Amino acid sequence: MNILAISGSPRPARNTASLMKLVIECAKTYASEVNTMWCNLNDMTYSGCQSCLACKDPAAKSCVRKDSLAFVLDVMLASQAWVIGTPVYMGHVSGQLKLLLDRMYGFTGPNGEKRLPAGKKVVVAITQEADEECHTDLGEQIASWLSRWGLETRIIRACSMPVAAPAPEFSQAVKEQADVLGKWLVTP
Repeated sequence: MNILAISGSPRPARNTASLMKLVIECAKTYASEVNTMWCNLNDMTYSGCQSCLACKDPAAKSCVRKDSLAFVLDVMLASQAWVIGTPVYMGHVSGQLKLLLDRMYGFTGPNGEKRLPAGKKVVVAITQEADEECHTDLGEQIASWLSRWGLETRIIRACSMPVAAPAPEFSQAVKEQADVLGKWLVTP
């Protein structure tokens, strides 16, 4: 199984990446062959959707812009599962991830058809410094948006995460949820 890990965090080894890695490591305990490709959006040079509508050409598979994100979009098409991570910034996903989400518009064909193969699973890992009472609807918004392409989506949130801690510490509840989601990700 090929899993694409897409981190929307500007901090490559902190809370968001650690939560994503936890889910992926749990998935590896349930499947013998898990190949993971890691993508840090913050390390790439790309722009958001330019509304050029070239992606609506019947021959296009996704966004046609040729920047660093073009390869990621191709791998998104080829991977069986994705783990997407984002910290909560100003009540929403990071700017890095928002640009990718906008470029995913190209996964919709000229007549509204879905260009993503059926059966893809996505875990969205959300981290935030605020407690669980804040931003409770963000995961639901992302899951609803991704479901438009027929993606099976699950959300994991780690709240009250200190920004400056030396290493993230996840609660037992988050660890148990990561295990459940890791198993779900690799189960046909």
